[in-house]
Amino acid sequence: MKKWMVAMGAASVVTFAGVAQAQQQFGMEPEFYFGGQYNYMERKVSGSSNPNFDVLSGRLGVQMNPYISGEARLGFGIGGDRIGGTKVDIDNYYGFYARASLPNQTAFTPYLLGGWTDVRFDVGGSGESVDGGSYGVGADFHLDPFLALNLEYARLLDKDDDLDAISLGFTFKF
Repeated sequence: MKKWMVAMGAASVVTFAGVAQAQQQFGMEPEFYFGGQYNYMERKVSGSSNPNFDVLSGRLGVQMNPYISGEARLGFGIGGDRIGGTKVDIDNYYGFYARASLPNQTAFTPYLLGGWTDVRFDVGGSGESVDGGSYGVGADFHLDPFLALNLEYARLLDKDDDLDAISLGFTFKF
């Protein structure tokens, strides 16, 4: 519980400091956004086949300036796999991430992603929780000033048994 409180406190301080800095440096108000993604995930399990998962996730974030944003994600498994006859599913995952974007004159905005993820697996009826550092790369394709499609690759868990995700989704600024 203490770990969770410290992480949330640190994330709040960084977010509010970034918002204040963005207002001073770029003369912009923070822009909030939400979105959704379909995630195709693969867990690399030592000594066995790699199970695949289908996950739907929601995103809520704030664009602090043209280069930096922060977001929280929550996802729920909709399809699992089997390892040697044992059913394996992702119950849910949540994470907190920072995005470093490279705005340009085109409709594409590439970005880097870094943060922390907690994933809850259901392995043959028993629960297992794994958390760890996350990183990835993606691109937004802006359809208009408020709506963007995105494609992303992320390593959501960088542990002994990695969890990789290829995601397709959208964001809407409000």
